[in-house]
Amino acid sequence: MNELGAGISIGVLAALVVFVIYFVGAKIGRWQPRNQSAGAGAQGGYPQTQGYGQNPYGQSGYNQSGRPWSSEDETRVLPSNAQGYDDVDADPPRATKNELAGNIQHSGQMIEANRRAATAANGDTVAVFTYILGAALIAVVAFVFFNNLLLPATIGALTGAIICVALSATYTIKHLDFWPDNATISIINLLVALAAAIFMYIGSVQTVRDNISLSTITDSFEALPFSDGFSAFAIAIGDRVVTFFKDFGFLGFVFLLFMGIGCIIVFTLAAKSLIDVMDWRIFAQFGHNVTDRPMSYSRAVRFQTSKVSHTVTSLVLAVIAVLAATGLLYDGFTWFTR
Repeated sequence: MNELGAGISIGVLAALVVFVIYFVGAKIGRWQPRNQSAGAGAQGGYPQTQGYGQNPYGQSGYNQSGRPWSSEDETRVLPSNAQGYDDVDADPPRATKNELAGNIQHSGQMIEANRRAATAANGDTVAVFTYILGAALIAVVAFVFFNNLLLPATIGALTGAIICVALSATYTIKHLDFWPDNATISIINLLVALAAAIFMYIGSVQTVRDNISLSTITDSFEALPFSDGFSAFAIAIGDRVVTFFKDFGFLGFVFLLFMGIGCIIVFTLAAKSLIDVMDWRIFAQFGHNVTDRPMSYSRAVRFQTSKVSHTVTSLVLAVIAVLAATGLLYDGFTWFTR
């Protein structure tokens, strides 16, 4: 019961962390309504004389309310009647697919004008792969010692992401007059990752093969001497590897390897699903706003270009994780080798 309670606590904490990241990520960035007017000297449909951060009302020193113009006004939402809305207090009409795509394109033009587009998109893509690779490495290092906590944390984080999906869906329905196809893909990928995580958690507790289970393996490891220096730490790891093969043999290593592969897949799917949920919220925000922040732009483009093949890949990886968690991969290996 103590272990179950710890797992639930870790899961709830992970869900709260996802909530915090979601809300912070939705607020970060400098957003403003797009100026829809285009004069005769506009290039590509956008005025050359009015750049980001300039007075959107075309006055030299005062805004429409009669106050002196300040830099704070550059991020303030324009009055609704400035864009032709009848009711000042009413929400703007829901954005169409073309309007959203135009806002993304316009943001890309602003970023390119600031000479930051080339490094921004590539850098953010590298960052995403770095996050996923980092999650996989953490899973490898901590799987043996903390699988009873990391897997519940993964389930909690994905459960929190489901609630974030509900918030993103509400925002999308309110501000867009269409449902993005990639939003459905993100929901499917998230559910696939959650199912794989649940199977992995159950399998890590219940799967037993040849009197070998994950709990018997992890319980056999003694605590590592972290405070005795690097050389003593390295020697201790070597001793534990030798002891492991003496106690469990090669098949024990195969069992642990397959369980570790399943855990890495689950962590990778979870990391990708969480990123997709955050990107969805940023993408929907372009319905009525533009930004000169490269990361927000590249995240929207990444969400916009998501493909069904990504879902197929997630399904294949999830099946492999389930086979590993249930011991079927181990059964297949021993069937071929015996």
